[in-house]
Amino acid sequence: MQNNENQSNSSTRNQFYFLTFTHTILDSYANLFPHLQPRLLDNLASAATRNIFAGVLISVYSLFSSLGQVFFGWLSDRIRTIHFITFGVAFTVIGLSLVSIVPSTTIVMLLLALGGTGVAAFHPQATTYAGALAAETRGMGISIFLTGGNIGRAIGPVILLLIPYRLGYGHLIWEMIPGIIVALLVPMVLKFEHELDLSASSRVLSKEGEKRQESFLYVVEPHLLPLIILFVVASFRTVTGIGLENFLSIHLDDLNYSDQMRSLVVALYIFAGSMGIMGSGWVLSRINTLVLLLFSLVIAPPLLYVALHTQGITSLIFLFFGNVVLSSSITLNIIWAQIMLRGHENIASSFMMGASWGVGGLLNLVVGALGDKYGLPIVLDGLVFVPLIVSPLVFFLKGQPDLSKQQSD
Repeated sequence: MQNNENQSNSSTRNQFYFLTFTHTILDSYANLFPHLQPRLLDNLASAATRNIFAGVLISVYSLFSSLGQVFFGWLSDRIRTIHFITFGVAFTVIGLSLVSIVPSTTIVMLLLALGGTGVAAFHPQATTYAGALAAETRGMGISIFLTGGNIGRAIGPVILLLIPYRLGYGHLIWEMIPGIIVALLVPMVLKFEHELDLSASSRVLSKEGEKRQESFLYVVEPHLLPLIILFVVASFRTVTGIGLENFLSIHLDDLNYSDQMRSLVVALYIFAGSMGIMGSGWVLSRINTLVLLLFSLVIAPPLLYVALHTQGITSLIFLFFGNVVLSSSITLNIIWAQIMLRGHENIASSFMMGASWGVGGLLNLVVGALGDKYGLPIVLDGLVFVPLIVSPLVFFLKGQPDLSKQQSD
């Protein structure tokens, strides 16, 4: 009996580690786009429309990669299959590896849609499974899983682009090989048991001794206002996160940074986000959740503003800590939403990770249009202060559970 239990625990741990590794690989490809975007714009846009066209590309990718997560979150709550993850990895790898080597705007849009669909298919189910595999340490488990993805987003593109930067972007087609191998390994390694508890809350209604899932409308009704506030906060925080991730790359290109140096700065910014998410798993158990959310929205903007107005190591330090702080509240958004939408955790994940990122991405159309009209440096100054605008909404979340007390009990 003891041996069987130890084997089961070992299997669960191994699945969790492989799932996190798969997230790292997927997000390595998913985040090639910001690094490739300046060269895409050279081929597809004029100098006068450079920023608005960037906003269009960001919006297309966000529409499929982020808003698409709502559909796949709904679908994966009803269909439990490992192939959301399998095809999610495969589509992302194919779409993003090919996007920089085609001369047609239409094909670029289609490849961004394909890659975005892969990202959308992967994240809701994989995030929920990561929390379930982590069991009692759900908060830390989701933080580690998200950190794995963010490390991939930061470091992965730099590694994948080493050869294309030196020998030409056409070599990106060979970069598909490692990602396809990982996609093929997914159904061999990840064997999710049907009895795995995916719920963030065990509350269910019972009828004749059998458990049944509460309807979505029944669950969401008493939490509608806080869910809307959480969604708005997450979306506006993401406007800044995605906007800097993409337009900072263009801004650095305008300042004549080399491709390698530009990628390293963007990688540092994204890596800082992964550290913020990773640290949040530890901080959540020690600091009042409401205080952490408010701190994230109020302190990050001035740090990022200083980063844009300094140079050298000083700029990099403020850029790093600005995104550490900005990203430190992402995990709590997801867990709060999962607790509110008990029995519909995939949809909760998709709203906080997918829909909010999609809305944030679509709003970057405005950022691009303003960039062409007023100049990108001025618009970036305003972009970093967007989280501060929604910070007063945090006080409407006073009735939500303090996760630090829950995890310390």
